[in-house]
Amino acid sequence: MKYLRIAILSFVLFFTTCDHPFEFSVYEANVKSDQKNTTEKNLKLLKNVTVNSAEFKFAFISDVHYYYDQLATVIDDINKRDDVLFVVFGGDIADQALLREYEIFHDIMSKLKKPYVTVIGNHDYNNNGEVIYKQMFGDYNYSFDFNNNKFILFDDTVWENHKELDFEWLTSELKDNTSFNQVFVIAHIPPYGDQFDDELEEKYRSLMEEYKVPLSIHGHTHTYLYEEGEVSYLTAPTVKKKAYSIVTVKEKDFSVELIEL
Repeated sequence: MKYLRIAILSFVLFFTTCDHPFEFSVYEANVKSDQKNTTEKNLKLLKNVTVNSAEFKFAFISDVHYYYDQLATVIDDINKRDDVLFVVFGGDIADQALLREYEIFHDIMSKLKKPYVTVIGNHDYNNNGEVIYKQMFGDYNYSFDFNNNKFILFDDTVWENHKELDFEWLTSELKDNTSFNQVFVIAHIPPYGDQFDDELEEKYRSLMEEYKVPLSIHGHTHTYLYEEGEVSYLTAPTVKKKAYSIVTVKEKDFSVELIEL
């Protein structure tokens, strides 16, 4: 009995003194002040990036979940490339959407020497993740322009979102497409993904075609897929595979490259 009491006491002391890698409370959402409004901060940095021609490159990475070492490897590789001007992250920042997962992602991305923006993924909605994402990054739907190209980041999570997709907002953002060289749409779930039924897929694809979007960019499936067409579709591999995509934007054209480390 004496040894049992000692064992129990040791167990309690261990779990009350250790610095655990993850918060155990799924309700924890107290984002540190220096980690709030990350998207707004990066968009301000992006305004200071100069381009001397119509051509430029950006990197697209997606689906970190808990593969932090692989994410760090990808970020290190992007930092070595002078030709990549900014990074777009395609969602699933977290796996269970615990605060600690978001903090680890933020810490790794702070090593990136280029501006970055994110779109929310379905795993980022788990537990209290929706609240954490809003505080740490900002709006779920937003857009920005760079070098006379428009980038629209659209929350198209269906199952975990519990809200209808805001196609009205997306349509309003696409309506000024003729004011830009090209318009790119970034959303976590591809229209051919598991969360889209036939009606949703048709609605999304019809909008892309109507407003002549040249490239729709996604994550979620964890595998690389590039479908060329009147509207091309790019799905990035998970960073677990230590891979990412580079999109080269030209005046009225683009190209896609898969980088595997």
